[in-house]
Amino acid sequence: MKLRIAKAKNVSVADRNLVAKWVKKCLKELAKKDYEIADGRYKHADMIGNIDVYCKGSGQRSYGGARGIKIDINGAYTEAKVGKFHEYKAFENDPVIGAFKTDDVEAVIAATVAHEVAHHVQYRYGPCTRWLKKSYRKPHGDGFKDIYRILRARVVNPVFLDHDVRKAA
Repeated sequence: MKLRIAKAKNVSVADRNLVAKWVKKCLKELAKKDYEIADGRYKHADMIGNIDVYCKGSGQRSYGGARGIKIDINGAYTEAKVGKFHEYKAFENDPVIGAFKTDDVEAVIAATVAHEVAHHVQYRYGPCTRWLKKSYRKPHGDGFKDIYRILRARVVNPVFLDHDVRKAA
């Protein structure tokens, strides 16, 4: 299936394509049999077909829910300009899913996409995934953190961070 992705007028095609690239990488990782998302019923193509992606440039928060994700490109450029990808206080200092220093816009977009894809998977597939059934409801709870930890450790961090955190997941 083809990824359904749209963009606001003030978002470049290059930025839209960057978001698409990272959405596909994140879903490809989570579609592996190891994770048994939805008890293994969904392949990568199915997961791609079940997400709506919208790239906006409004300077507001990004969002992830059962139907899809919204990525704010302006926020990524702002964080890269500041030199740090920020995370919620509850896990800001976590060595795998926490904040990190960077001035690379792609690194910020990749981490933001991973965060929002984790929310999407949490709400879309959590109720029918054995290891998420009891923990998927809380927005930044254990279910979300487990999914986000997989994405950051296996997809994002190895590309952008100097230290190897793949063993921490």
